Amino acid sequence: MAVYFPLQGSQTSDIASDSQTHSEIEECPDSPNCIIVSKKFETELGQLFQFLEKAFVDLNPHEIEADSSEFKIQSVFKIPLFGFKDDVLAIVEKDGPNSLVHIKSSSRVGYSDLGVNRRRVKKIFRKLESYIIVLNN
Repeated sequence: MAVYFPLQGSQTSDIASDSQTHSEIEECPDSPNCIIVSKKFETELGQLFQFLEKAFVDLNPHEIEADSSEFKIQSVFKIPLFGFKDDVLAIVEKDGPNSLVHIKSSSRVGYSDLGVNRRRVKKIFRKLESYIIVLNN
């Protein structure tokens, strides 16, 4: 069981993943300012990508580029108080009858992100799961 402190940095081990990281996603550095999470969904690839893009847009990124032919989203989030920029990459891929979402959120500068990337990835997955629940009801 992990214990989290309010200002603890983000690390990939903070959130359990359902799969190995996608080959296009570079590993995080040893510093606690990056997180990679992969989650499996029983949702069609194209539909899942649309929901994922909506989840990103709902979080109001500074920049976003979505490529529906490659099922990839690249975005930049700007931290309001200090103006630091974080890069977020998401890739959706087919996994047998399921689909996998891989998300990497990482700070461009600094050693620790104070947990910002971990919280952002959790928000993205919560929004994505809420859209899937609405679809299935």
